[in-house]
Amino acid sequence: MTIDEMIANKAQLIELKKGAVKYTDVWQSNVIKAGEQIKAERKLEDNDNEVYRTVVGNTYYWMDGHEDVHVKGCFSNSIKQKASKVFHLHDHEYKLTSRVGDPQEITEKDISWRDLGVDIEGETTSLLMLSKIRKDYNSSIYADYKDMRIDQHSVGMRYIKVDLAVNDDKYPDEKKSWDDVYPLLANKESADEKGYFWVVKEASLIEISAVLMGSNPITGTLQPEKSTEESKDEAADALLKSKVEFYKQLRNGF
Repeated sequence: MTIDEMIANKAQLIELKKGAVKYTDVWQSNVIKAGEQIKAERKLEDNDNEVYRTVVGNTYYWMDGHEDVHVKGCFSNSIKQKASKVFHLHDHEYKLTSRVGDPQEITEKDISWRDLGVDIEGETTSLLMLSKIRKDYNSSIYADYKDMRIDQHSVGMRYIKVDLAVNDDKYPDEKKSWDDVYPLLANKESADEKGYFWVVKEASLIEISAVLMGSNPITGTLQPEKSTEESKDEAADALLKSKVEFYKQLRNGF
């Protein structure tokens, strides 16, 4: 569909988007290892049956596989209204047996692109979910989260407010949307290639799923901060190793 045709059918296209539930598209060839450089504050301790992980459900100002660009605050109202009803699933399966964790907290947080593994200046906003991953829900996925092997997530959502942005001066309203959002995009080349994108101003969050590959690749699992006890243990181990090395050198006459 050409841009002219999209403009002519804009109202209908928007209604179609609003009537659909958005899931992931497997399309990214290069998965970004998001979140490896960021530490998530550990509020609760892991044990043999539960681990606590902060996952990135979505990163804004990235043109995804649906040609969507989520903007800051797009999930704010949804979080306020129904955060306790959002699910942590796998593969967007809406089944009782598809739960992998119990969400503890859902927030939108400003994070630098570089901390998310994208080599550009500036900040974005990420949708973060702290979840209690339960072994009794799914032991395999529990093990993957425990060992930090899950690095992609995707949201299940419904569109509420969405607009079309085009790079064409013939359409002043849509060009303004382009000019407002385009400078903030991390992957401008994708927008340049298409000449348009959909601006997701507000959406209703239903669930966040662990997936193999998401339509937005910057959706990893944040590294958990070490607990105080773990830090003490590591410090004690380091001290012991240094003493052992010192006595070895002393015995060998340096």
